[in-house]
Amino acid sequence: MLSINSVVKKFKRGNHVVQALGPVDLQIAQGEFVTILGPSGCGKTTLLHMMGGFETPTTGTIEINDQAVTQPSRKLGMVFQEATLFPWKTVLQNIAWPIEQMGTGRAQALDIATHYLEKVGLHRFGKAYPNELSGGMRQRAALARTLAMKPEVLLMDEPFGALDAQTREEMQEELTRMWQSSGLTVVFITHDIPEAIFLGDRVVVLGGKPGTVMEECRIDLPRPRTNATKSDPKVLEYRAHLWDLIRRAAAN
Repeated sequence: MLSINSVVKKFKRGNHVVQALGPVDLQIAQGEFVTILGPSGCGKTTLLHMMGGFETPTTGTIEINDQAVTQPSRKLGMVFQEATLFPWKTVLQNIAWPIEQMGTGRAQALDIATHYLEKVGLHRFGKAYPNELSGGMRQRAALARTLAMKPEVLLMDEPFGALDAQTREEMQEELTRMWQSSGLTVVFITHDIPEAIFLGDRVVVLGGKPGTVMEECRIDLPRPRTNATKSDPKVLEYRAHLWDLIRRAAAN
């Protein structure tokens, strides 16, 4: 469904050209949950932004269902590290706003927004403003707004990184529940090895300078996954293996 073909990204710094990423080749199937793991500076976020059409590869192509990704589109929903909500709008209005921009009437847009607020467990907070919510609740609202656009692929850039440990685990379980019920394809960037294992069907490890795919690790854990999954002996095996890869990647 999502195809990354020989993608290279270079940046110009003064008189020098720096190759930050690639070549990267990666195929992501419809309905798959792929987590991307790697040390800081390996190009994870750059790759995700190119998948979303926010940046352009220097060479190579990114395609969704055989169509080139050249700019942001409704097919590709993006959830950033920080919840980007309008502070002057209520939570419900924040979710309804992009739906209205697509030409949907206000009343219908609010109905759709209410449905997605319920999906993320915020139905009682529709009239609240973003500054009245916790960090986890703001991320739920941002996720609801993206889901309301009905994308084919959900791209997530370390969305739980700033949350406390308990909220982070709750959000992980909530995300897997919504993913399984929606049939979405998800690409999720993280620095956190246990998070990558818990969420992913497959963990893609990026490393090196420029960043390339070191390994694609298939996660053979049954779904649905719950907090009990984290005590499965296989999780410790995956963690040790991935940690070794990350250490080697960081050393390069």
